[in-house]
Amino acid sequence: MIQASDMAQLMMSVIETYHETDHVDAKQPSSSKDLDGLIAAKGWVDVVQWHLEDAIRAPELAGDAVIALKRRIDACNQQRTDAVEAIDALLQSTLQPIESTAWDISTRTETLGWALDRLCILQLKRYHMTIEVKRGSVDQSQLDALHAQYHELIAAMDQLIEDLATGKVSYTLYKQYKLYNDPSTNPSLYG
Repeated sequence: MIQASDMAQLMMSVIETYHETDHVDAKQPSSSKDLDGLIAAKGWVDVVQWHLEDAIRAPELAGDAVIALKRRIDACNQQRTDAVEAIDALLQSTLQPIESTAWDISTRTETLGWALDRLCILQLKRYHMTIEVKRGSVDQSQLDALHAQYHELIAAMDQLIEDLATGKVSYTLYKQYKLYNDPSTNPSLYG
């Protein structure tokens, strides 16, 4: 059975691998199209985007450099969305290969893929907050709060996995249509 803690461990491994070079242009390790590979690829994009978000806030950054970074962040965000949708499709086919027609089945406001997205961001926060606690720039209580959130999210994800696998909850895919990235739907791009 799929477990959220295994996904979290894989994400932390990706975060640690990225920080061996700690550069947004570092080459992403190759990954397969199975669940672990998709999670690793998504995690890599998250780490890169995290550091691009840091870079764009540099006070000395201006003009074309800001525009270039913003466009790169937008591209990463689209990659994240595409990755979550691919993960959701794979998880749906794994956990609920037969679509339920029952009227009494529950749904959730968030898919397992989007919960996984939150988990990856939480792992990034925990990784970087640990560094800041060691530097003395933040209080340990902030890291403790992130650890508590982590454990609650892991438990909630494991419950969702069980509910999906047993058919208590329908695995509904929610497409994220990014209108701002599409030249046919963004007035600033088509106008």
